[in-house]
Amino acid sequence: MVKIKAKVFWARWMNEHNTQYNADNKKYECTLGDISDEDAQKLEDMGIKIKQKNFAKNVIVCKSNFPFIAALPQGEVKAMEIGNGTEVECIISFYTHKMSKMHGNAPSIVAKKGDPSLNITKLVTYVPEEKLADEEIPF
Repeated sequence: MVKIKAKVFWARWMNEHNTQYNADNKKYECTLGDISDEDAQKLEDMGIKIKQKNFAKNVIVCKSNFPFIAALPQGEVKAMEIGNGTEVECIISFYTHKMSKMHGNAPSIVAKKGDPSLNITKLVTYVPEEKLADEEIPF
């Protein structure tokens, strides 16, 4: 296990199943990016493959059968309030699966039952974009 600092992206999927690409998806997802090179090396040493994306460097996606809990020192924060770039600390472990040889070990966030999965160190509040009325949509 290793403790890392990272930024959260698409926190919505921490408490909601992402069925956009797979209607049968029954896992919650936590996308962590902008992991330091030092922490990324520790994860690679555990057999976890690190990805480089257009929105962040050093990215991993942790999956779970249970929703992820994020909290500030004063208490839990709802996933829908967490904006991209929120800074967190968490403990990462891994598990092997039938495709580990090809795709690497699967990262997993470690937390005791009832404790937060992610400790927020800097919250970026999510503010949804206002939808334009039909008559305001440019053609």
